[in-house]
Amino acid sequence: MKVIHWTPKENKSQILEKGILISDTWISCSILTPFKNLNRWWLDFLLNDTEYIGIIFELEKNDFPLIHSHWCIDTHTEYDDDFEVISKKRYNLNEILSNNPKSVFADLKKLKRDYEQTIVWRIGNTIDDSNYLDKDGIYKSDDKKIIESGLKLIKSNPKKAEKDFFDNPDFMEFVFEDYEILLFKNVEPNRIEKVIQANTNYSYNDLMNEIKTHYNTVYKT
Repeated sequence: MKVIHWTPKENKSQILEKGILISDTWISCSILTPFKNLNRWWLDFLLNDTEYIGIIFELEKNDFPLIHSHWCIDTHTEYDDDFEVISKKRYNLNEILSNNPKSVFADLKKLKRDYEQTIVWRIGNTIDDSNYLDKDGIYKSDDKKIIESGLKLIKSNPKKAEKDFFDNPDFMEFVFEDYEILLFKNVEPNRIEKVIQANTNYSYNDLMNEIKTHYNTVYKT
């Protein structure tokens, strides 16, 4: 699984020489997908004038455990009454594990599985118009039923699943637009496979093809 780390262009020489250092930055990346709009979502979200480049590398065993979730918070910041920063403290992995264990992944297999299930859950959530209400009439998501709805569509109409969901850049952006990966170890320079400009149309299809192959194999009739 490949990921992309966006960084200001001025950091290029240092990164190519020394790698991406955890001492310099909390290493925030996103999973590289076949969709340009999703690959550069965080870059567009920043909405500033800084010129960025994308650093592409492959996740390795030693990168785990890592965080994969939406709107990852890696720093606790304290402010005074005038909203001036008093102090900043990075959360360590154990603190994140105790506060949000579902976002911590021990290996690549579990990360890929969660990525798949997130897509299937969102497909089910999109097509399932059932109202899951508790006894007080408050909406409560029934994840099991929603995933079953997604799997049912994939099984009964795989072409629709590919066209409307798996190969749809707008849908995939809807699913993963604010997701990121947080790493807790340096990325050595020899791991860097490619450096791209912000406007480069570069995507990596293996992950999505692997997911589609998995479901086509499991639900082949």
